[in-house]
Amino acid sequence: MKKYFLFSFLLVSALLSAQSGKVAGLVTDADFENEPLAFASVALKGTSLGAQTDMDGNYSITAPVGTYTVIFTYVGMQTVEIENIEVKAGFTTTVNTPMTAKADQLTEIQITVAKTRESEEALIQEKKNSVTIVQSIGAEELSKKGVSDAEGAVTKVSGVSKQSGVKNVFVRGLGDRYNSTTLNGLPLPSDDPEYKNISLDFFGSDLLETVDINKVYTSNITGDNAGANINIDLKGLSGRKAFGFGLSTGVNSQTVGEDFKSIDGEGYFGSVILIFQ
Repeated sequence: MKKYFLFSFLLVSALLSAQSGKVAGLVTDADFENEPLAFASVALKGTSLGAQTDMDGNYSITAPVGTYTVIFTYVGMQTVEIENIEVKAGFTTTVNTPMTAKADQLTEIQITVAKTRESEEALIQEKKNSVTIVQSIGAEELSKKGVSDAEGAVTKVSGVSKQSGVKNVFVRGLGDRYNSTTLNGLPLPSDDPEYKNISLDFFGSDLLETVDINKVYTSNITGDNAGANINIDLKGLSGRKAFGFGLSTGVNSQTVGEDFKSIDGEGYFGSVILIFQ
């Protein structure tokens, strides 16, 4: 009986081995002079059969007779698929495969830079590339010199002066009627009927990005000035979101303690005003 079972086992093993074959070979790294590639994965597509290369890059897969697609994968390497690999009964089909590194394709990156004219370096670079003669002073320089408004800013430029008791500045000795003022390139009306230009101390330094003084005639300014055109550039939005909240109250001292008829809603303390900004 034991001999019978042993004979049957050997017969079945022989029949099974006669109906299967092997796929074997060497996997190499094509980017490094075809050095053996260890621990690469090799699989027969559509089956659960596979193997991993050893330290010398060799692999071997036993599979039933048939035609297969062999897939080679490795981290950082391009996947390789070889089709129509025929497995013959009792034979070993050799498939040697070189693999190359995978070049990852990055998506497009857009970098947006917001231009600012506040720094001295930006104004110097702008002056070098300019085709007109314009003297500019930026917020960075204004902060260093302790300037509080646009009037103080223009007096820091050569050829511009401020006379005591006079409302506006003088450019090369020429007063208000010979100059013009613009805000971000647009003409500014005067706040005083006796003067042609608006008072420059109206613009605090915290609002100023640059103050430009153009002492020559150019096509972008009006021709009604012989002294200079003073252009005030205000700071623009920087992209940062801001939220402000303010609260203020007021008291009319002329109504406190007085007995008189008043409008509904008001009392001895006058009206309380809440201002939201």
